[in-house]
Amino acid sequence: MKFLNHSNCNSLENLLDRQSGGEPLIFLLEFYFRRIDRLRISIFFKGSFFFVFIFFLLMGSVTFAQSKTNLELFFQLVDSSVVRINNEIASGKDCRLIFNTDDAYSVFQNSIINNFQKLGRKIITVNDDQLKPEIINYLITDASVEYDGDMFRDGFLGEFKIKRKINFEGNYSITGNPVSADNFNFTIIDTVAVDKVSTLENPAFPITKGAVPAEPFFSSLLEPIVAIGSAAVAVILFFTVRSK
Repeated sequence: MKFLNHSNCNSLENLLDRQSGGEPLIFLLEFYFRRIDRLRISIFFKGSFFFVFIFFLLMGSVTFAQSKTNLELFFQLVDSSVVRINNEIASGKDCRLIFNTDDAYSVFQNSIINNFQKLGRKIITVNDDQLKPEIINYLITDASVEYDGDMFRDGFLGEFKIKRKINFEGNYSITGNPVSADNFNFTIIDTVAVDKVSTLENPAFPITKGAVPAEPFFSSLLEPIVAIGSAAVAVILFFTVRSK
């Protein structure tokens, strides 16, 4: 085995000095260290950019706004129906409500009374002809939830979403002078995340439930294929950068 002695080190230093144009050895070493640092930075940014790209690819888009429950939207539509009926009654007139609704819709009864009271309308709960209130016959014919159309992704590989439709229909008559009657039909349409549907429904109230379409077949195949492909590209990029 051959060892470097003092004279060999001096000759190596002289050789390096000659190859670097006579510059001291420390400047030549600094040059090589700078090249190594640049290579490390290049590898870091290439790898970081790729993994950030993969992260956003798999993450898709994130929904920050929380959707209202189906029951909350029903109450919102109930309020719309009350406002419409109240506008047809003269100011200052007391009212008596008569509900001709199915038991499934009884959950809305207190909300209807409260909404009239919030509008400044006094609701008579006893049958007294001397008070001469306006008699409102209120009938709900449909309160239902539909998840309409096919599922779709929110961005590439994002979460599945679906269109939600809340229907609230009925009719009313106001017995007074003059007598009036009309129908009401209110609808709210929005989109919700499919995996959040169970949290938007209320098991205690069947009217808050709807049938959810099946997940598209090709979409269910696409996600694992892209995930495997992304992992393969990551491995190839890792060894390619490392070999440089």
